[in-house]
Amino acid sequence: MSPIFLLWFALLPAIQPSSSALAADESRRVEDRAGSGMQVNSFLRQYVARLERLSLKTTGPDRASIIRHTKRFYEALGYRPAWTNRLAVARLIEVIDDSANDGLLPSDYHLDEIRSFYQNPPESPALRARADLLMTDAVFTLMSHMRSGKVYARSIEPDWNIEPPEPGADYARTLMSAVMASRFPEIIQALRPASREYASLRKGLIRMKEIAAAGGWESVPAGRPIDKVGVVDPRIPEIRRRLAVSGDYIMPPAASDVETQDASAKEKQHRDSLATADSLSTPAPDSARVYDQDLFDAVKAFQKRHGLDADGVIGNETVRAMNVPVGQRIDQIRINLERYRWYLNSRGSNYISVNIPSFTVELVQNNARRWNSRVIVGKPDTQTPVFRAEMQYIILNPHWVIPSGILVKDKIISSILKDNTYLDKKNLAVVDNEGHTISPASVDWARYVNGGFPYRLVQASGDEGSLGRIKFMMPNRFTVYMHDTPSKELFEKSRRIFSHGCVRVDKPIELAEIVLQDRVRWSKGRILEAIDTDKTRTISLPKSIPVYILYQTAFAEGTRLEFRTDVYDRDARLLKVLQSPASSRFVDELLR
Repeated sequence: MSPIFLLWFALLPAIQPSSSALAADESRRVEDRAGSGMQVNSFLRQYVARLERLSLKTTGPDRASIIRHTKRFYEALGYRPAWTNRLAVARLIEVIDDSANDGLLPSDYHLDEIRSFYQNPPESPALRARADLLMTDAVFTLMSHMRSGKVYARSIEPDWNIEPPEPGADYARTLMSAVMASRFPEIIQALRPASREYASLRKGLIRMKEIAAAGGWESVPAGRPIDKVGVVDPRIPEIRRRLAVSGDYIMPPAASDVETQDASAKEKQHRDSLATADSLSTPAPDSARVYDQDLFDAVKAFQKRHGLDADGVIGNETVRAMNVPVGQRIDQIRINLERYRWYLNSRGSNYISVNIPSFTVELVQNNARRWNSRVIVGKPDTQTPVFRAEMQYIILNPHWVIPSGILVKDKIISSILKDNTYLDKKNLAVVDNEGHTISPASVDWARYVNGGFPYRLVQASGDEGSLGRIKFMMPNRFTVYMHDTPSKELFEKSRRIFSHGCVRVDKPIELAEIVLQDRVRWSKGRILEAIDTDKTRTISLPKSIPVYILYQTAFAEGTRLEFRTDVYDRDARLLKVLQSPASSRFVDELLR
């Protein structure tokens, strides 16, 4: 027997007990893991029960819905952990990071804690359950925000009546797929509003963030208006640089070529030799400070993007728009991406849309813009509400019944008392509740100065009537509609806030022809003929059309970002809520 074999045989009794010990240790580890797993399941069950109790007391409708889906999700899993795949966690972190490009806050989706769990996987059952639930909540919360927005629309816009789309019948399965198959980017992309408006504005946000990371743009000092090409102003180089950063102006290439420099020097010598003594006493202006045609065109493009008079004049208003910090523009884009999430997923492909801050209306068919026009909207003290309605019919040669609110606000009764010809000048008749015209002399006007007027003041139709010749009816509780106007000159203003709340349309005949959808019976010519009869006529639309009255202060036209003045001061309120922690903070607090 060899010495090696004898040595192995001598050691065999010692080795055998060690093998048994290893097997026992492994058995204990399996039991520990099973026991730990049962503890994780128990903690998950407890945590979900706490969330469910919370949803009955302190949370809004979005959080209540997320908690319901969370409960169903873990019930389907038997309250086992879902996040056992590190690749899934890594992809989740990427998706949460990318939510910043939608103008959302990654912190709303527990990013820091999830990243910490990924880098240092927790050992205790309680922490493992906490980590699992936070990651599930992150997915469900982000999906909810993409589908219908982070901020509850009615908390910002009390008149809002556009309902978010309901989750589909397979929404629970979609959630399960997102978690179990690590399909977060695909799922989020499917929920993100699938429209050119959203995609273009999102790209604009990314570009603006890149500009901010590079240092933003410099301010342009105030000064006298630069009103025409050829004007010399020391601010011109700063204006060029400012517009180059935002992409409105392309800086000419630097003349670094030696031959170019030599040619320029020779040309300068030639000009100097031809100069007169008088011209020698007046040095030629520095070309860098001259307002040239290229910069003039760039200024006009900038003005158009910002809803200003595109006249190329660099006045105070244009300078103020140039000096809005890039960070403020980023916030403005974030605000309007949120507004898009409120309604884009439920809007449909055929509609009429009015944008209050841009003073425009467009008609879209099969997701393609078919018609657009300038509009006039409500004054700041008689704001046009934000809402959805259905356009159902139009009225040719409409009468106008002055709303009671306008009677008081515009002090019309007081004007009648001061001027006994006021009613005739405005072509107004006094009509009782039964439709009978009564004599103004029979009315005790002084009694109704502060309200309570028991009659109606009705303005006859005509070219001078407040409603013009066409009224587009979309029944709603605000009694707001779209109509023609005799005040055509107001459409030339860049800031068109002149109405009592209704929307005045610049090209109403064109709109009527499109919505009536009958080029034979209701061509433009036939509509004008009917108007010329001076008879009031109601015409039903063959199919009602959704009308959205909206408020977007930032949007995109192709690749061009557009910004508008916040005429009703609504952006700051929405930004404040958008910046606040999401309702997911309750989950953080609850699981501590």
